[in-house]
Amino acid sequence: MNKKIIEHLFEFWKHIGLNGGFLKKEKGFDSTNPTENSWPSKIFNVNIEDLDLKDLQQKIQSGKLPNSVAVYEQDIPGKILTSNGFVLTSTLKAMALTTNEISYENIKASDFLEVCSEYDAGLFAKVASKSFGYPVKRSTIIPLFDDPAFKLFLGKHQNSFPSCGMIYLDKNGISGIHMIGTKSEYRGLGLGKKMTQLLVNEALKNQSKKVYLVASEAGERIYAKMGFETYGVLESYGLQMN
Repeated sequence: MNKKIIEHLFEFWKHIGLNGGFLKKEKGFDSTNPTENSWPSKIFNVNIEDLDLKDLQQKIQSGKLPNSVAVYEQDIPGKILTSNGFVLTSTLKAMALTTNEISYENIKASDFLEVCSEYDAGLFAKVASKSFGYPVKRSTIIPLFDDPAFKLFLGKHQNSFPSCGMIYLDKNGISGIHMIGTKSEYRGLGLGKKMTQLLVNEALKNQSKKVYLVASEAGERIYAKMGFETYGVLESYGLQMN
């Protein structure tokens, strides 16, 4: 299951890169590298047998590739990367929910705005950037709202939009929920939980039997209470720079 969840995430990144024109396919890996090291800047779909590690290192050092290599939990890729100057920089929990006709009746459509215009896309990018603490470009978000594989939402609170989230329907009919964030000054109000519930309801509309996500350790505790189960981790490695 862990591999399936991570492969969904890689397909998600690849689709975003294709839409945005910043997907690169090279021998042994794929990468997304939007402007200004913004989201999603990742090296993924790594095939260690085909990978030219020296070439990879040089391109990362020169800034041609992002300094973040994502692999699903395995002994061999991690050991090879760490023996060649990379260090483990983060681990995220790979989680899944079996829908079983779960439905959150308390969720009101009026509490959310679906992103349907370039203006909305710019607002989503601003909310996401402030929520996650890294740049999310309007130019990355704009191609997504017209793509039927994606749905993007902003959460309303009083007269503002402090939360965001998106759902991605992959080629296997599985829905993944991504970019669930809340601006720091609005945390603790349950807005992230409401967004997650909305996205699970959207997964039901997609007739997905499973819903995937990746979460931090803190997020894992929240999602576990909603019925998500953990199946392993996504590991990210970065090259130690001189």
